[in-house]
Amino acid sequence: MASDRIEMNLARVSAPVVWVKMTTIAFRWEEVAAVYEQQGYEVYPLLIVRNPFDAWASLKHKWYGLNGVTAEDPPLMLRFSRFLKDWLQFKQHGWPVMCFEDFVANPEAALNKACEALPIEFNAAMLEAKSSVDDIAYVSESNASFAENLSQGVVGNVAKRIATLAEDEVNWLQSTFSQMNDEFGYSNRHGVDASRRELAPNPFDSRRYLGFGPQVLAKKVSAKLPALLKVCREVQAQKCPVVVYGQGDFGEYLLTILQNADVKVTVVMDTYATEQGVILGTPVCGPDRINEYQSGMFVIASFQHAAEIKRTLLASRTITDAQIFDFGVQ
Repeated sequence: MASDRIEMNLARVSAPVVWVKMTTIAFRWEEVAAVYEQQGYEVYPLLIVRNPFDAWASLKHKWYGLNGVTAEDPPLMLRFSRFLKDWLQFKQHGWPVMCFEDFVANPEAALNKACEALPIEFNAAMLEAKSSVDDIAYVSESNASFAENLSQGVVGNVAKRIATLAEDEVNWLQSTFSQMNDEFGYSNRHGVDASRRELAPNPFDSRRYLGFGPQVLAKKVSAKLPALLKVCREVQAQKCPVVVYGQGDFGEYLLTILQNADVKVTVVMDTYATEQGVILGTPVCGPDRINEYQSGMFVIASFQHAAEIKRTLLASRTITDAQIFDFGVQ
């Protein structure tokens, strides 16, 4: 479910046991559990613990990890503090905790142990790579790596990239999570930059759901991500430009996803753009420059104006249907 709202409509689920996955961002575990219990559900807890330095390094560079100041995107230090309180509560009550690193090392053993504490019997099918985003009843904020790796099995491509953290971030994680770090043997393996201060939140209201139109209700916003990434990587390998058409909230979201997936976007194009525009370090230009990128791939980042944008591209007579990826249409 989305991190900033509790999924109440479970009509799509027919199984007697409903698996609800949440990230501790806007709510504590006990808050969500209380709501479901009030609705008559019997709630079983399971907490996934990961090295906080790795979790921080991963989140800070993703669009949904925004170090913001809103209820939807609260400061990272607040999110992590909420999670720490969840862990302390689980520890106090002896509720089941799964170590992410143990799961990666031996998925079958970790799942077996978790199932023993839940009303679920372990089944070898849990380890098979037969899932897709559409196999899940409710999907919200499904990120690129999740959608791309879901069909590869329970482990897939685990993020092990070394990042650089600011010194104040490392110091805060070391002191705040000292008890958990000691218990699980966690430490910082990332680079430390003493010249940067990034712990303080960014006073930016992301309004993350604007621009998604009816896809928000369908909660399937990422179904086309694997195909999009595949196409963009192929185009990039041929040293051809990748152009995102649409500089609104959806365009910025898409640009961030591509950047996080190591796809370099050459330019963001928009009908009302000026030559001076820049989004996330990427230049913005108007459609008068379509012919300059005629060898590239144009990704439409719009729901309401997708058809109009496609007509504009095709009207140039230098861009073909094969060069247009309409990300807005599912």
